[in-house]
Amino acid sequence: MNKINSKDVPNGYPLCVVTDCPVANHCLRQMAMQVLTKKNHLVTIVNPLRTKPSDQCEYYRPDEVQQYARGFNAMKAQMLPGQYKEFMESLKIYFGRTRYFEHKRGECLCSPKDITVIRNLLNKLGLSHLDFDAYEQHYCWND
Repeated sequence: MNKINSKDVPNGYPLCVVTDCPVANHCLRQMAMQVLTKKNHLVTIVNPLRTKPSDQCEYYRPDEVQQYARGFNAMKAQMLPGQYKEFMESLKIYFGRTRYFEHKRGECLCSPKDITVIRNLLNKLGLSHLDFDAYEQHYCWND
């Protein structure tokens, strides 16, 4: 069942204790519970009365790795000043000023949701050919 180790799990990540769920073997919350309860004395759990044992549960997180992106400095170099201004201003609204620059420099990963937002913006600007600086594969713990 477990493809993760305790170092993979974000700090304070809410775990699921519903072991009879049909998708428990593929839910990151249940997999993390199996790993962390053996190691930690205190854990945070999702309220079992609020769960819906199925892949329709709002707390279900599939154990499929997803593509994340790191940095978009190379995009800036290929944009005209007006395009970059619109790109930057739109993403500063989405991420916030500080987080925008952290994402741009590649200090923070762009989640699958972030990638979609950025790709849609690039399409709007007629720059769909531009690409991120790098890609990585990770579990999607929250998004």
